[in-house]
Amino acid sequence: MRTSKPRKSRLGIILCTALLAAACGSGGGESGDSAQAGGLPATVKVGVPLDLSGAAGIAGVGTSERDGVRLAAKEINETAFLGETKIELVEIDTKADKQEAVQAVLRLAADQVDAVVGFTLTPSFLAAGPQLQQNGIPTMAVGLSAAGVTEVGDYMFRLYPDMANVMPPADKEFAETFTGLKTAAYLYQSDSEAAKIVIGKRKEVLEGMGISTVGEETFVGTDTDVRAQLTKLKQANPDVLVTMPLPGMMSTIYLQLDEIGYDGPVFMAPDVSDATMEQAGKAMQCFVYVTAWNGQSTEGNNPHFLDYWQQHGEKRSATVFEAAGYASLWSMAHAFKAAGSTDKKAVRDALAGLKDIDSPFGKIGFTENRAASIKGTKLQIVDSKIQLFDPQTAASCK
Repeated sequence: MRTSKPRKSRLGIILCTALLAAACGSGGGESGDSAQAGGLPATVKVGVPLDLSGAAGIAGVGTSERDGVRLAAKEINETAFLGETKIELVEIDTKADKQEAVQAVLRLAADQVDAVVGFTLTPSFLAAGPQLQQNGIPTMAVGLSAAGVTEVGDYMFRLYPDMANVMPPADKEFAETFTGLKTAAYLYQSDSEAAKIVIGKRKEVLEGMGISTVGEETFVGTDTDVRAQLTKLKQANPDVLVTMPLPGMMSTIYLQLDEIGYDGPVFMAPDVSDATMEQAGKAMQCFVYVTAWNGQSTEGNNPHFLDYWQQHGEKRSATVFEAAGYASLWSMAHAFKAAGSTDKKAVRDALAGLKDIDSPFGKIGFTENRAASIKGTKLQIVDSKIQLFDPQTAASCK
């Protein structure tokens, strides 16, 4: 029929207009040819840039974070949390290098990922994050404990809290428990931007309490012998030692601290793993610290996470970093489900609106500055066991 061609042409124009409008919408549209109109596509692609090589202390953290992300992806897919939609991880090793992180982000943007869950070091994120913001890609920083993450832009979120806001108040309570403290010495990992920032805040708080600084030493993640630094700090005769290593260096430091005969109180870095306790537990008697995640917690879905990790994870105990990776991807999955699509602005808005979702860190949501609402837990080590902090027990611990 002669009238069929004009009708077909008009329909084609309407379809093309609609498609162009969808493609030009803020934040992007569905990815891949299998996108379902008005819903989630068959596959949601999530970029995972993490430090999997480089200094042992840093690579160990990145690997643990990756394993937590993988565990979450497995559970999300196998439980059909997103219906028929599957999460596909696009993993990249950023090698503890800022330029590698920037190149990784450019590759992920070119690959048209729907979101990013990753980053082990704050400097790498701060170098690469602006590219993610420019491309409007919803991003969840997994394990960054320094400031400046969400300030990069409104598509940037953080799971792990800024420890510069968590540790100093805990140090104040610890100092009030160990009465008579007048001097402090500090040891921190200088190739970790987060460690440098947090130790500065901790020192500021203690000095504000009248506890003067008598020594300060540093090391890097590739060091295996810090006896010289520890000996200098011991000779300064501080009333308390404040430390800030990454987990990969904890056992080394605390065993060597015990070896040189230091027996005063120690306000530790957070996130002591079972592996650290197995290697250096006796050397860490009476140490106190605050952490974002506590393996003993029954809050949120932490018991489920630990059980699931035992069944499906690597053959080692879970740490805060596996918990952070797991919680980060699950938070993003909740946002995709709430948005009902991979439209990037809709996913960003859904992330910002999450409230009271279960996680290994308890029930969390995201604050006005797009940080997960996680409160630290104060802990102490007594007889090679991690316990909830008790001022009376801590003050009398020997």
